[in-house]
Amino acid sequence: MDTIEPKYPETTGAKASPAPTVEKTDRAPRMDQVASFEPQSVALRWLRNDIPYIAMLLLALAGVVFRLPVIYWVILIPVFGIVSVVAGWRNFVTTKERTGLVRRVALDWCALLLAIYLLYDSGVQGVMNRNATSLEMMTLLALGTFIAGVQASVWQICAVGGVLFLAVPALGWLDQSPLLLTAATCVIIALGGVAWWVIQGRPQVGGQIPSPTSSL
Repeated sequence: MDTIEPKYPETTGAKASPAPTVEKTDRAPRMDQVASFEPQSVALRWLRNDIPYIAMLLLALAGVVFRLPVIYWVILIPVFGIVSVVAGWRNFVTTKERTGLVRRVALDWCALLLAIYLLYDSGVQGVMNRNATSLEMMTLLALGTFIAGVQASVWQICAVGGVLFLAVPALGWLDQSPLLLTAATCVIIALGGVAWWVIQGRPQVGGQIPSPTSSL
């Protein structure tokens, strides 16, 4: 009985097809490019994430520096309340928790408005020093900001309230010299900006920079 043997294609003398080559592209950023773009990205990310808190601090300090009237501080209260709710919204998941956040923050700032009304009522205002109006308002605003930060679980808002608390005695001492007051305000803002920039850029220090010779 004859058996049929399977026939295989002859490979003798045939050239093996070359293996596909992976073309190396220089898509990875170079060291000088990483060094030049990374600080800029950190600064932009810091401004994008923390610009509301920086604006809160600047608005409060501007009220003291320029001795703005009480109506300015009354307008700041709902602005600070909206920032507190928006910043703390992501920290609460359920509808009940978010409703409670809005209620607590609203009660906080309404109580602050009531305190301002009582302090600047015609019967009380007669026994108070008008020159200390801005510092008194910033003290109340610092208290409301700190409490709102605690209720919203946002440490940046608590930090703004703490900075405003610390700025009250310093600004009261510097109140005799407007030029020195302005310079001190600029220094405080600059130091706060540097501190926030360092905090935001700290995770980038331990990051691994891609090698320029790495392939895809």
